[in-house]
Amino acid sequence: MDAEDLFGRLAGIWDEQAEAMDSAMGAHGPAARRALDVQPGERVVDLGCGPGLSAVALGSEVGRRGWVGAIDIAPDMVRAAARRMAAAGVHGAAVTGDVAGVDVAAVAGEGRPFDAAHSRFGLMFFPEPATAFANIGRALRPGGRLAASVWQDLDRNPWMAVTSATAVQILGIDRPPLPQPGQPGPFSLADPEVTLALLSGAGFVDVEVRSVESPFLFDGDGAAGAARVLSAGPLGPAFLAADEDRRHEVIDGVLSALECHRSAEGFAVPAASWCLTGRRP
Repeated sequence: MDAEDLFGRLAGIWDEQAEAMDSAMGAHGPAARRALDVQPGERVVDLGCGPGLSAVALGSEVGRRGWVGAIDIAPDMVRAAARRMAAAGVHGAAVTGDVAGVDVAAVAGEGRPFDAAHSRFGLMFFPEPATAFANIGRALRPGGRLAASVWQDLDRNPWMAVTSATAVQILGIDRPPLPQPGQPGPFSLADPEVTLALLSGAGFVDVEVRSVESPFLFDGDGAAGAARVLSAGPLGPAFLAADEDRRHEVIDGVLSALECHRSAEGFAVPAASWCLTGRRP
């Protein structure tokens, strides 16, 4: 299942759980936005905008004199983002498009280049990342900035690794491992040297990769948080297709496997991402 199909099927889950998922991500969620440091009046594009939380946050920073172009491959995600942006009074537009191939400035920026490009875990699903990054660069003005968050290796992210491994076993499904670095999927940009080379090869300069290490929180008794990760991730279709008893069994199994990470706030599970930054010369 490619990214368009997966996120199209799970868009309702992401929309419904957007705020809770944002809270669970902790420091990983705003890392790229803080690195980008957009200013009032700037034009910024949110790549792989999802249900729109990051676009709304960017809108509050650029203000009414600025512009936020939110773009995603899944139409239902775009509708959710447009709804949130309208409710928050964000000056901009949410559009459906494949960041890898469309003229991003034309479809999301009224034909004008952007000062900055942002992505929160939206750049890992390109079949041909070199082509996609070059296309993103073309959407920026000379001197335009890029900041994006991507996940580090699966073994540094037990919130996903343990959850997925436990669910696969209990559901009894025949499913290949999560895609490896270099293959489209959550961990395709986990190798920092490869990612640096991709960005430099696409024409970006002053490229840096910074590690962000902060827990992923399954709050309270952890059940709702585990269900969110299972529903919204690569195993979402299989987990949601199971009957209620089996889903409860999976959640109980996940929480048992994560017991060593229990804290006063819930389950504080280790997580690691990269914050990528670069500039168009």
